[in-house]
Amino acid sequence: MAEKKRNWLLIILGIVVVVVILGIAAVVGFGYWMYRQMEISTTTTGNIEQEFADVRARFQGKVPYVEISMDDQDKAVVHHELEKETRTPLQHLRLVAYDEREHRLVRLTIPFWLVRLGKNKEINLSAGRSGFDPGVRLSVTPEDIERFGPGLIVDGVGRRGERFIVWAE
Repeated sequence: MAEKKRNWLLIILGIVVVVVILGIAAVVGFGYWMYRQMEISTTTTGNIEQEFADVRARFQGKVPYVEISMDDQDKAVVHHELEKETRTPLQHLRLVAYDEREHRLVRLTIPFWLVRLGKNKEINLSAGRSGFDPGVRLSVTPEDIERFGPGLIVDGVGRRGERFIVWAE
C-alpha cells in the first residue's frame, strides 16, 4: 500500500514540475514575442538636430496634443479640444528621444494595440529606471489619443535635458 502511495506522489510531483516548466516557457515566449513587436534603434552618431527637424517638418504648423511648459515641467497642457467625437484606429506610436548626458538617440515604434493592452489607464512618460524622465504625468489615455487621431502628440524637453517627440500614425 505504501508503494502505491509513493507512486502517486511521484506522478503528482512530475505533473507539477512539467506544468511549472511549461508556465515559465510560456511567459518567456510571450515576453520575447512582445519584444519582437517593438522596433527599437539606438545610435550615438548622426545629426541629432536634423533627426528632430525631419520629424517636426512632418507636423509643420500643427499644435501638439500635449504641450509641456519649459518653465514648469511638472505642468502639461492637454488640448482636448483637438479630439474628435469618434476614435481613429491607429497603427503605431512612435518616439524619438535624445539623451544629452549619454549622447544617445533612441527611435522606438510601438504597435498601438500594445498601448491598448494597458486598458484605458493614463499614460506615464516617466519610465522609472530607464533614465528618461521628463517629469510629467499625463492625464491622457490611449482612447484620448485615438480620438485625437494621427499626429504630433508631444514635443518636449525633460528635466535633465532629454529631448523627445512622440507621434501617432
